[in-house]
Amino acid sequence: MMVLGKKKKIKWLIIILLSVVFVAITVSVIIVSQKELPTEDLRIAREALSEAKEAEANLYAEKLYKQSVQMYDSAMVNWSRENNRFILFRDYTRIIAFAKKSKKVADEAKDESIKKADNLSKNVEAAFVSLAKKIELYNKLFKNLPLSKSVFDAHNKSKMFLSESKIAHETGKLKDAEILFKKADIYINHANTAASKMLRDYFNDYPRWKRLANDAIAASKGGNKVILVDKVAHILYVYQSGKAIRSFDVEFGPNWMAHKERSGDKATPEGNYRITSKKERGSTTYYKAMLLDYPNAEDRAQFAIKKRKGLISRGAGIGNLIEIHGNGGRGFDWTSGCVGMRDRDIDDLYRLVSSGTRVTIVGSIEPLATVTGGVDF
Repeated sequence: MMVLGKKKKIKWLIIILLSVVFVAITVSVIIVSQKELPTEDLRIAREALSEAKEAEANLYAEKLYKQSVQMYDSAMVNWSRENNRFILFRDYTRIIAFAKKSKKVADEAKDESIKKADNLSKNVEAAFVSLAKKIELYNKLFKNLPLSKSVFDAHNKSKMFLSESKIAHETGKLKDAEILFKKADIYINHANTAASKMLRDYFNDYPRWKRLANDAIAASKGGNKVILVDKVAHILYVYQSGKAIRSFDVEFGPNWMAHKERSGDKATPEGNYRITSKKERGSTTYYKAMLLDYPNAEDRAQFAIKKRKGLISRGAGIGNLIEIHGNGGRGFDWTSGCVGMRDRDIDDLYRLVSSGTRVTIVGSIEPLATVTGGVDF
């Protein structure tokens, strides 16, 4: 009897325990079922992010887009953390909050991207016009100057990047177009700034050039012929009685804007000179030639001063054999510092002048404003 009573008690205990477990499970299911799961909010956030990326928000609204991605990632991290907890203790509140915030910011990023892309398209088109004007300015004022390779390369790169920017713009790659445009703008600004400084610095000597030119023209008023060379214009004039009776296109050394200082610098000297001899074929390498008296006393004095100051190396020579000679008409500056002319032109000049004729070489007869046509640069 006692054994049967004990078994009965155990049976009832098991029934009670199972009932408690059943009730606990039922309550847990009810509690969990009443909790709001984050799956739908996460799905909506993913779709919003996808739409934002399609609108290229990662390019045009990068900050907002990154914030949205970070919030979505935080939601996923929190969801993983909550899933590792006991079901009754799981809390999806933060997950849902992150997902909703991610969706909201993604929408803002999309709207901002669409707006910026539209503005960028309009701005880039206007910027193309501005940049083209800068390149046009270079071509008009600077392309014939003896610029350094870095300046020359910068100009060419600006044209290349502008062309690539236009292609990107036409194919709807607006951000690429903007980046390429900025590169083009940087390069042309560098080229124009360096070239304009070089030109302005060179024209610091204009007052001296003007005096030399006026003196040369005045010297021709007695009927004598005087040669006046304008380096910037690349023109050799023959003056007589105060008037230019002939003019010829000429070429110089590649370093023609520099002040000639020494042998081998490929600079064409400036100042007053005389023709010391006229050379026919056979006595010159260049068809015909007229030798000038460079270096004159002033050139030697300046050379000595610069050497004493250490501006010219001790082993450098002053140079000589500066001529007006033929074999020119090449369309670029190629001589060793001489004045190059077409053969037919030097034939004409040869008949007009003689040994002893004054030759005045200046940077420019006209002031900078006239040379540039009044263009602001």
